[in-house]
Amino acid sequence: MTENNERPVFVASSPRSGSTLLRLILDAHPRLAVPPPAWLTHFIYPYLYSYGDLSNEANLTELIEDSLATPTIRAWPISPSAAEVRDEMREPTFAEMYAALHRLYAQSHGKERWGEKTPRVSFYMEDLKAMYPGAQFVHIIRDGRDVAIDIADSALWPNNLCATAAVWRDFVESINESAETLGPDSFYVVRYEELCAEPESVLEKLCEFLGEDFSPAMLAHHETASTKQWAETPIHAKTARPITTDFVEMYKHRLPASDVGVIESFIGETLDEFGYVLTGAPDNLSSREKRQLLENDTITNIQAVEYKRWHDGRRKERLERGVWKREDRDSLLWGFH
Repeated sequence: MTENNERPVFVASSPRSGSTLLRLILDAHPRLAVPPPAWLTHFIYPYLYSYGDLSNEANLTELIEDSLATPTIRAWPISPSAAEVRDEMREPTFAEMYAALHRLYAQSHGKERWGEKTPRVSFYMEDLKAMYPGAQFVHIIRDGRDVAIDIADSALWPNNLCATAAVWRDFVESINESAETLGPDSFYVVRYEELCAEPESVLEKLCEFLGEDFSPAMLAHHETASTKQWAETPIHAKTARPITTDFVEMYKHRLPASDVGVIESFIGETLDEFGYVLTGAPDNLSSREKRQLLENDTITNIQAVEYKRWHDGRRKERLERGVWKREDRDSLLWGFH
């Protein structure tokens, strides 16, 4: 399948939709190499204007150096030098630097084909398709009510359920808009719930789309060195488990029905568009209260974020000490602590 080697695979999704799980599953394939998220479309791509003419070697070197300095690339298990990246590049462009970094990762693992998983590629699919005409995009979608819980319950931001539900909506609607510009051999949807329930069947179909042979190693992603290293980060610890349905339809047992009704008032139309059945729970929250929730987790400064994280920890400590109980709260929309 050498004809596929120049067809990068991009995983698009909202945060906490199972994209890390899918990345590690793909990375377990004997031909596919999908490193930790690069985030270069987030940190570097919008600011390409600041590097000037990349045919100038000094400018190109700065681009490479800045990319290698991102906290995301620094988290990779390989540490190429700027010279090594430049030697791997075939032309002086951002797209080729991006590809060269990923080829170096693939080569270090003895793989032929590279992929990339960064949630924010969801907003750059058309740009990436222009850079790599053969690229294939896989959208892993998960029930937005569960995603809202998972973002709010993680170390990410925002952390109230109205804001996190809105994050899911913005990501998946952006992906859907870009998908309309792609042909059937360039875009494919994997449903998180189906992947968890019937992993082998879902992965066989995904491999068929990618033009790759299915490998049983994909079902044992949790045994790879890549997963074991990545699972050391608390936010990704669950990836160390075998594929499971434990985190499907969490909203049914983690949220009061009234909270689910509020979330559905934000994202119900999008849930329905993707085939998720609405509960029909009533929405009793006023517009003013919804704006309070959204405002609380939007524009802020670094000091405020740091304090909010600290205060969240303090609330959790008081919960553990028995100062308050979960039953003391009628709603969890403001977060879990």
